Amino acid sequence: SSGINAEWPLRPGIMLGVNMKGWHLTAFELLERLSHVYHMSEIWAFAGKKYKKVAKRVEVDSELCDCVRDIDSNGLSKYLQLTAFQIRYPGITSGNTTVTDAYLGGFLDYHISYGLEERPKNIVKSLMSFDFSGTDEELIEDVVNNLVDEAGFEAEEHDIYEEMKHSREHWEWCKEELKGLLTPQLVYDTALFMHCQLNVQKQF
Repeated sequence: SSGINAEWPLRPGIMLGVNMKGWHLTAFELLERLSHVYHMSEIWAFAGKKYKKVAKRVEVDSELCDCVRDIDSNGLSKYLQLTAFQIRYPGITSGNTTVTDAYLGGFLDYHISYGLEERPKNIVKSLMSFDFSGTDEELIEDVVNNLVDEAGFEAEEHDIYEEMKHSREHWEWCKEELKGLLTPQLVYDTALFMHCQLNVQKQF
């Protein structure tokens, strides 16, 4: 795309370990992974429509876009790194020692039912000062001890045969959960970020 240019470099660390086993949605079962694909497609489709309106109203060289692009100061970079960590290790920031002790001693496969809420504000300060440089093995203990949030977590081991028996009901649950996340604010924020980032070269 002509919008992606040298002014939007791939940031060091963001894709670190992307080819590692276990990097992806390891704790999602089949229907959750499938619903996630549809959910992301919907976000891009709605954000694409909103993008056209945002482009007419927001100048690329505005203070708003300057703030949007400063992902180190606005917390976006940290948020993405923490979210990726929570996806790889569901419940790691829950304070549930049954789960966190398992991660400190070795990975256990918990069913993910965590992280759908808005980021709790009680860890914002700790998150902004947290150093994510390092391997997962090096970071797990610090994440467990320093990034405990207020979100709940239900530790539930996978039972693929039980999930298959109730696949229709589970699919409906997945859809409803993700529909609730597709808010006008999410669509606008996504469109605004795309506009400010993809058109940055227009400043020069």
